[in-house]
Amino acid sequence: MSMATEFPENAEKPIREEDERSEPESGERGPRSFNLGPLGRLSEFFSAVKLEMRKTTWPNRTDVWSTTVVVLVAILFFGFYLWGVDRLVTLGFEALEKAIR
Repeated sequence: MSMATEFPENAEKPIREEDERSEPESGERGPRSFNLGPLGRLSEFFSAVKLEMRKTTWPNRTDVWSTTVVVLVAILFFGFYLWGVDRLVTLGFEALEKAIR
């Protein structure tokens, strides 16, 4: 597994997969015990989700607007392109139908 070589200045130490899978040295299983009941597992799941959401970086308003504009322009372009192709194919089949009759 490769590690990223550049980190922002305020980034925490990256978590490696090996660290998550390894057992603690004291022999205890720690907070990630698989013997939890359904409510304990649900609570652990939401705690893990909360921790991951803290690591998430969200786009700013400028990024959202710029990508939205790109998507809308692409939709318009491909919409007109497909409409034009459909129209040409329709005209071609109509001409073929007239030629056959």
